[in-house]
Amino acid sequence: MALSKYLRMPQYEVKRYPVEQLEKVQQLFSRSFGGRCLSLEMLTWQMDRNPCLQRRATSLWRDDILVAYNALTPHPAILKGEDIVSAVSGTSMADTRFMGSSIQLFTECAKQNDDIALIYGFPNRNSFGITVKYVRHHYVGDVAFWTAKAEKKNVTDKIQPFSSFSDEYEKISRELAKTHIFIKTRKCEFLNWRFFQKPGYEYKGFEYIDTKRRGYIVVDIYEEYGSKQLQVVDLIADSKEVLRELLQYASSLACEWSCRFVKLWLTSDHYKEVLEESGFVYGDHPFPMTCWTRDLDLNKCYITMVDSDIF
Repeated sequence: MALSKYLRMPQYEVKRYPVEQLEKVQQLFSRSFGGRCLSLEMLTWQMDRNPCLQRRATSLWRDDILVAYNALTPHPAILKGEDIVSAVSGTSMADTRFMGSSIQLFTECAKQNDDIALIYGFPNRNSFGITVKYVRHHYVGDVAFWTAKAEKKNVTDKIQPFSSFSDEYEKISRELAKTHIFIKTRKCEFLNWRFFQKPGYEYKGFEYIDTKRRGYIVVDIYEEYGSKQLQVVDLIADSKEVLRELLQYASSLACEWSCRFVKLWLTSDHYKEVLEESGFVYGDHPFPMTCWTRDLDLNKCYITMVDSDIF
């Protein structure tokens, strides 16, 4: 870690999740993100109700002023065949009046959470430069959208809406872990919390079920510049055939909901051919991904939008 510059900068008091001063987190969030509101309901959901680990946040202080804040979202995962706890580094913010706070923030967050095997993130351009140059986070590559035009297609009647996850998808993710070096374990408690208990969001789930095969997509509608797109926030299937059926369903659903495009993340090389055959093109809007302590081969990882805190 390149600390020579860091050590010459001011040092701030380090605390964890400031449960008694959440209004200061809200105030810093509003100043950092153009007046946007971070509700107490969302903070409670993120920090107190995560079925994996709770209250994984680091805060820096100068007297009673919240200088910087970073929140992790822990989740169960499988890394190279081993069950671990991983975490995505999400809400990061710093008061620009205080020098060096971002560098100290990420450094202290790593110390506080050394029981988490893998921490990763999708930093904005400002944070990316700081974390890679000064904190030595590993840039592992860009994750970009797979994009397809919305089209009405023939779809199977084996795909139906659902609003609660079953244990079947943990089994599928464990099977996929045999061919991928990193994958989020699809535990039903975590998925239900992430999708169907998140305040202010209206994710829709659709699952493929027959007597032998299974899979799902979770979708959301995102509107930008007056144009709607269907975002497939997560998808998993026990075969390429089921995945293909789910992609066709997403395209038809987007058309039905007056969306122009379908967008998703899926880094695995294993599904590149299926995506291309389904009309998807890779490369739109790349997000840089960093891992705090190690490298990852993204092509051998199963990463979807659910692995970020953006969607």
